[in-house]
Amino acid sequence: MQIDEIRIRDRTGMRGLKNKGPIEISQDPATGDFVLIMGKGIRKKWLLFNLPEGMWRARCTKEEVLDVVKDFLAEKVLKD
Repeated sequence: MQIDEIRIRDRTGMRGLKNKGPIEISQDPATGDFVLIMGKGIRKKWLLFNLPEGMWRARCTKEEVLDVVKDFLAEKVLKD
């Protein structure tokens, strides 16, 4: 596995890749819980919007984040 830091310009140059799904990780300042918004697939709509085929939300502790992401990837994204 290779992890590289990239710039915005590098990301916009990756247009040919098929988007399998975004994962957004946020933290609730009131409770300290992590909120994960996970989507499967992206489809263009009217050339303006990128809409996911499905979306899920998970609330968990910091220790559970990795397990939640692994489960989501195994059950929803990498299943196909």
